[in-house]
Amino acid sequence: MKDFSWKYATDSVDRTVWLGRQLGAQLGDGDCIALIGDLGGGKTWFTKGIAMALNIDPDSIVSPTFTLVNEYAGTRRLFHVDLYRLESKEEIMALELDEYFSDEGIVVLEWADRWPGELPEETVRVAFIMIDEHTREVRFSGAHERAHAILRAVRKSVGSALRQNA
Repeated sequence: MKDFSWKYATDSVDRTVWLGRQLGAQLGDGDCIALIGDLGGGKTWFTKGIAMALNIDPDSIVSPTFTLVNEYAGTRRLFHVDLYRLESKEEIMALELDEYFSDEGIVVLEWADRWPGELPEETVRVAFIMIDEHTREVRFSGAHERAHAILRAVRKSVGSALRQNA
């Protein structure tokens, strides 16, 4: 299936969190969100927004850089995975993180570009490009029917509230 994508610009942490909420409202068990971007790009803030949509306290969301996986309970389970400190494919594969890609919750994978295995084909990819200190370009994409459905629903919910770059 053809890749479906578009991008938005956010100019504050609040807007990044809000955009995450719009995505989170469309997610169900078994969905995977692959986050890509530099340090300070907004990945964890975006995840806080996803958590809010799942009735999880956003203040409890912290980057799992040293624990690797944080699990949260809300209207759905959220598995927040961070691959930043892992240095090799062997190190990542030894953790057997692919067990989280099931129908038992939602996976948000930070530093997903470091994942050496196969992400589920339904994965929604979200890339954060730092434009300046406050502005981020957020690029959404997915190449599966489920990803397309999620992204179309998010795009519709966002509407013209954010400045659209596409």
